[in-house]
Amino acid sequence: MSAGTRAPVRSGTARKPPAPRRGPRQAAAPQPEVVPHRRRRVVLWALVVVIALAGIAAGLVYSPLLDVESVQVTGVAAARAAAVRDASGITVGDPILAVWPGRAAARVRDLPWVEDAKVVRDLPGSVRIDVVPRVPVGWTKAGARVLVVDGESRVIERLDTPPPGVPELTGVADLAPVGGEIAPRSLSAAAAELGAELRQRIATVALDDGAVTAQVTFGPQLRFGTPERLAAKARVVSAVLASLGATPVAYVDVSVPAAPVSG
Repeated sequence: MSAGTRAPVRSGTARKPPAPRRGPRQAAAPQPEVVPHRRRRVVLWALVVVIALAGIAAGLVYSPLLDVESVQVTGVAAARAAAVRDASGITVGDPILAVWPGRAAARVRDLPWVEDAKVVRDLPGSVRIDVVPRVPVGWTKAGARVLVVDGESRVIERLDTPPPGVPELTGVADLAPVGGEIAPRSLSAAAAELGAELRQRIATVALDDGAVTAQVTFGPQLRFGTPERLAAKARVVSAVLASLGATPVAYVDVSVPAAPVSG
């Protein structure tokens, strides 16, 4: 082939471009080795520890060293202490750590003559039940028996005879079973505001047409007027009775406490 003569070009056989170079392959991140038996071993040991702790706890709860050795009751007479213990559900020999103070106190408060109660565990073996009894302020007839009520009109007990030092409430419209409330509520509330010292001297308390009256045993009638400011009126009437001494009078009127009248 002479100079200046072109070489023939082959048709149909185009040269492919060179493939791009690839960089070095990155090494794959190593996968953590899965060892199922190790996991099972950890779970097994955790269960063993839990079971052991539960066994120790149960041993402490039911250990004879932590049994209830005494149940003390405060705030009530000995005659009612037994009823409090029975109501609490706590007995000597019970595991003291199994005693739930809140539940036991709630059961004691269910007694109709209990206003409040608190149960205290004194480790290792003593339980104390502090009781606040309801205060009787009056009684009313219920057939052949009497109902004793507190200042909230709650019937706290039913007795064969009236309790000493508590006046009769006359004019009760609705009776109630033990644990219920009599009506009108204002009658027992009035008796409560008279105070314990004056109530002991009174035979009856009545509420008639919105006016409160009381009859002193072997003494005058006390006229308080409306129940408003009854506690203040009771203090005035006590002072008047003290100043009268043995002077006989038919009544003492303190409906206007600043200007008491007797006659």
